[in-house]
Amino acid sequence: MGMNRIDPNMRLNAYRRQQGTVLAVVLIVLVLMMLGSVSLMRSIDTSALLTGNIGFKRDSVNTAAQGLNKAFEKMKLAAFTTNQDSVAGCPPPVGTGTACTAVTEWVKLNFYPRVLETDANGIPVVLKDKATFDAKFKAGTLTVNGNEVRYLIERMCKRYGPSDKTVCVLDEYSSPSSEGQILEKPGSVVSPVYRVTVRTDGVRNTQTYAQWMVSYRSLQ
Repeated sequence: MGMNRIDPNMRLNAYRRQQGTVLAVVLIVLVLMMLGSVSLMRSIDTSALLTGNIGFKRDSVNTAAQGLNKAFEKMKLAAFTTNQDSVAGCPPPVGTGTACTAVTEWVKLNFYPRVLETDANGIPVVLKDKATFDAKFKAGTLTVNGNEVRYLIERMCKRYGPSDKTVCVLDEYSSPSSEGQILEKPGSVVSPVYRVTVRTDGVRNTQTYAQWMVSYRSLQ
C-alpha cells in the first residue's frame, strides 16, 4: 500500500494564504477601531460643547436679573415719576408724536412712556439692534461676568400723557366693576403697568431676552 505524500510547496502556499487572510482581517479590525475612536472623540467634543453652551446660556439668563434690578433703580428716581406723563412739545396727535420735550429725560432712564414697536415675540425692535439702541437710550450698558446687559422700560400705554384706563394697562390696585369700568380701590391711586425687557449678550454669541411686567407699587 502506497502512502500519499503532501507536497511541501502546497503546505507553504496554504500557510501563506492563511497569513494573507489574517492580515486582511487585522487591517479591517484596525480600521473599524480607528473609526470608532474618531466617532467617540467627536461625541465627547460635541457633548462638551453642548454642556458649555448650556452653562453660558444659564449664566446669561441669571445675569438678566441684574438688568431688572437696574431698571428698578431708575424707576425709583424722582425724574422717572415727574416726567413720564409729560406731553409738552409732543407734535399732534399726542398719541403718535415722537419729539416730545421730555424725551431727553426719558432716554436717560432707558424709559419710554408708551409701548414701542415689537416683533412677533413681543421684543421691542429697537432693543434687537445694539447700535440703534445705544444711540437712542443713554443710561448705558452693564457688564456682568463678561456679559453685556441692556434694559428698556416701557409704560404699557398706547399714547403719551397721564395714565388713563382707556389707553393704559393698569395694575392690580384697579379692579373692573360689574359694568366693566375700572374702579380705583380705596386709598389707592391708579398706576400703570410697566414692561421691562432685558437683553443679555454673552460669550459664544449667546443672546437672551427676558421680560417682566411690573407695577410701580411693587417697588415700594
